[in-house]
Order: sequence, then structure tokens, then C-alpha cells
Amino acid sequence: MTTASTLTDRYVAAAVRGLTRGQRQDIEAELRTSIADAIEDRLGAGTDAAAAEREVLTELGPPRSLAASYSDKPTHLIGPDLFSDYLRVLAVLLSTAVPLWFVFSGVVTFVAGASPIDSLWSALWGSLETAMSLAFIVTLVFAIIERTPALHARRTAEWDPHSLPAVPDQRGYVSELVGGVLFLVVIASVVIVLQSVGAVDGPGGTPIGPLDATLWESGAFSVALFYAAVSISFHVFAHYTGWSVANAVATILLDVLFVVPAVWIVAGDRLLNADYFATIGWPNGVEVVGLIALAVVVLFPLLDTVDAIARTVRTRRVRPSRDVSG
Repeated sequence: MTTASTLTDRYVAAAVRGLTRGQRQDIEAELRTSIADAIEDRLGAGTDAAAAEREVLTELGPPRSLAASYSDKPTHLIGPDLFSDYLRVLAVLLSTAVPLWFVFSGVVTFVAGASPIDSLWSALWGSLETAMSLAFIVTLVFAIIERTPALHARRTAEWDPHSLPAVPDQRGYVSELVGGVLFLVVIASVVIVLQSVGAVDGPGGTPIGPLDATLWESGAFSVALFYAAVSISFHVFAHYTGWSVANAVATILLDVLFVVPAVWIVAGDRLLNADYFATIGWPNGVEVVGLIALAVVVLFPLLDTVDAIARTVRTRRVRPSRDVSG
């Protein structure tokens, strides 16, 4: 059996329900006094008792929201003080760890004997799982920090306008991106045309192209395109999330994942077909083209690494030091 209760009784009970025992008594008394005073003011203005009580409680808002103002416990998962840091950490991890895992998983699956399509699906699925795991872990860590007063107070600092990032040159970046994509498309098109349309009859009468048949049939060319697409996507992510040390390190690792197997293929005479160059009357073509290919697979990742480091350094230097004189 329940006793009769007024709207005020029900409101106060709901408002103090989540408070600690030590807080509850004082806050309940304060809240009741405040409500009673507000109701009395309305009664003096001619409002009837029931309407006055309803109007006062409506203005106070939901009891849970009011209780949150009395309690140290946040009602949100991640508050405004930490939300920008949460987004920045999450963006850096998703734009570095996920592309790295995408390439690593795809290459390992391909080397293990899977087809290029199976390797691609495996890499996509693994990347999705990695992204979901990172999002969960980062959210959990920041939620714990939000609810741990000592950690939250230590992390919260006064905002400084000098920490604002520089405004990126969008036109210059888009030009670089378009140029990189066009260069990739041209190179891929030339290789495909030479290997198919430009094939010649080999010693056995079968058509052969400049690339080693075993390498071409294995899908290694697809893996190279796969890496290039990931690399371009990675640079787009890094540009819009802001270059950082983490982005630079991830770029270096990404380049290493490409350059090591690429050098192993080119330097080990596994890239070109000697019969093709002999058939077209250029027996030294294997050595010449091989040296050019070796220089390309080493130079481009090296330039990419240097560019990533330079972008990171420029991003860190663009924030001027605060004037502490006077």
C-alpha cells in the first residue's frame, strides 16, 4: 500500500534518488524550500495551488537533469571537456592503424596462397574489425577518464588559441592528389597494355609480355594497385585529420610494407620476362628496365616518407610560441 503524495513529493524523490546518502538530506531540504517559495509567489499572483505547483515543477525541468547538476557523476558518456580530444585520438588511430592493418592483412593472406579477391575481402573484414575494436577501446578509456575526477582534472587544461591548426591549402592539396591518381592510372594502364596488347610470340609460340608470367598470374600487380589505393586514401585521411607523429610513423611502416617485398621481387629478377626482351631485340632490357624499376620502388616510398615527416614538422611548427614577455 502506498501513501498519497503530492507532485512535489514525487518530483523531489525522483531528483534525489541517484544522490549519495550524505547529499540527499541537504539537497532535498533545499529543493523543497525552493519549490515552496516559488509556489507561494504564484499563489500571491492569483494562480490556484495545483496550477502553481505544476508550473514551478515544469520550469525546473526533468528531475534527472536537475539531479545531474547536484551530482559529480556525469550523465553523458564523454563530456565537452574531453570530446575534442576523444575525436582527435580516434581519428588518428583510425587513419593510421586501420590502413596499416588493411595492407598487412592483405599481403599476408596473399602470400599464404589466397587469391587477390580473397585477400582483398580478408583485408576489408579485418580492417572493419580493427576499426570497431579501436572505437570501442578509445570510447571506453575516455568514458573512464570522464568518470574519474583525478584523471579528468589532470587532463583538463586551459584552452590556448595558439593550439589552433593552420588553415590547409585545399587547392594545392587537391592538385597533388589528382596528379598522384593520374600518375597511378597512367602507369597501371601502360603496364596492362604492354602485358596484353603489346605481347609478342615467345619461344614456344605463346604470347608473352614484359612482366614475368608467374608474377603476373599470381596477382602481384593487383596487390601493388591495392597498396597504391590504400596509400592515397591514407594521405587523404591524414590531410583532413591533421598530420601528426602517429601519421608519420604509420606512413613509414606503410612504405616499408611495400618496399621490402617490392625490392625482393625486382632485385631477385622476379619482375621481368627475359624472353620478351630477347624477342623484341633488346637483350639488355632486363638489366636496364630492372634498374629503373628498382630505383622507382625505392625512390617513391622514400620520397613519401620524407614528405610525411616534413608535413608533420610543418604542422608542429605552425603554432607560434606564446609571448610571455612583460
